[in-house]
Amino acid sequence: MLSGDGEGADAEVFNPSIIVRAVLSEESNGVNLHPIQVEHTYEFLSELVAGIKDAENTQEAMPTGTVEWMSTFKEAWEQASSKAWPSFVRVRCEVWSGAAVAVRSRPTSPGMGGVVAGSGSKRAVPTIFGNPTNEDERIAELMHGLVVSDHDVPKAIEDIKAQRISGVRIMALSLALVSGRVHPNGESSDLRFGSDLRLCPSVRQQRKAGVSTFEDVLKTKNRRELSLHYTRLAKEYNDRQLIEEATLISQFWSETTSAFEGDDAGLFSYLAEWHRRYNGRGIPKLLDTDLILRTRKSESGGASSSELKELKDALKTANGKLNSAEQKNDAILKRVTRLESTKGGGPSSDRACFICGGDHLAKVCPQRKDDKPDKPAKGKFGRDRGVVIKEEKKEESD
Repeated sequence: MLSGDGEGADAEVFNPSIIVRAVLSEESNGVNLHPIQVEHTYEFLSELVAGIKDAENTQEAMPTGTVEWMSTFKEAWEQASSKAWPSFVRVRCEVWSGAAVAVRSRPTSPGMGGVVAGSGSKRAVPTIFGNPTNEDERIAELMHGLVVSDHDVPKAIEDIKAQRISGVRIMALSLALVSGRVHPNGESSDLRFGSDLRLCPSVRQQRKAGVSTFEDVLKTKNRRELSLHYTRLAKEYNDRQLIEEATLISQFWSETTSAFEGDDAGLFSYLAEWHRRYNGRGIPKLLDTDLILRTRKSESGGASSSELKELKDALKTANGKLNSAEQKNDAILKRVTRLESTKGGGPSSDRACFICGGDHLAKVCPQRKDDKPDKPAKGKFGRDRGVVIKEEKKEESD
């Protein structure tokens, strides 16, 4: 560890942060701390040693021992980022502080993991390029220049491992998948990882110029146009000697067409959903089986929202007609029951009107009285009063 002397004239201008920076920057156990971890820990410790006037007291205030250093690293990361501590940063801190010792084994084939031993136990260290001691350095190098949100950092690391290209190249590949042509890395350097690249300036200018994009190819529902979109991209990447991107595109198109052989509608629906889910992430997954199952289920047995609305309206109308018919049927049954009870004579209480179904005779039914005009009142001996008056007038004339 670096030591300093705060006596003499230098004591007046002593800065304890210099010692903090020197300690965090030096190599320990054959490794250096990750640059991001150095910055977070430097800011964290600078607050603790602020106001100290000499190097000896500054070093005494610094953490000592494995436990204190690991606790300091963790607190510094959480305070600065408020996010989970990435494993590739934590592993290097463990080796640097002595919590784990990197064991350099004999060379292994690419993709195999190394071994880190600590406290009498062994645990595998995930690697992507076959060298466990350089894994985090390689990942940091591949992520350099990538614009990514804090919560998307783990996702970006996994995508880099899956595609084995840098984050800058992943963004250039993502833009090419949307536009249909290969762009220089400078056109995608300012694009954010995982963003919707259909809204980026390059694609919008392309649409204004009348040049078709991937969205236009999807609207054609033409399998040949879709095949040309991917094969042209693969050929252009191959001509530029970008073999990784050309291989990814060729494998992606081959795997997708094999899964949707003879099902063009399912193919277009799947690709639309796949590009919506993995937009701005390159080609992290060649074939998404969960998405395939959901797409096929929707294509085979699902109904659209407009169809569901029409079915609901038709069912509501049918229920209304059915209720009206049931009410009319109940009224008819009630009338028939009352008529049957009065058939062949019976008590007056069982009488039923055949006009309205009420408990009265039809001749005194109020509805009948309203429908027909009143008959002339009858006079003496059952004759009509009009006839009697007529006969009286005849007698007077005689």
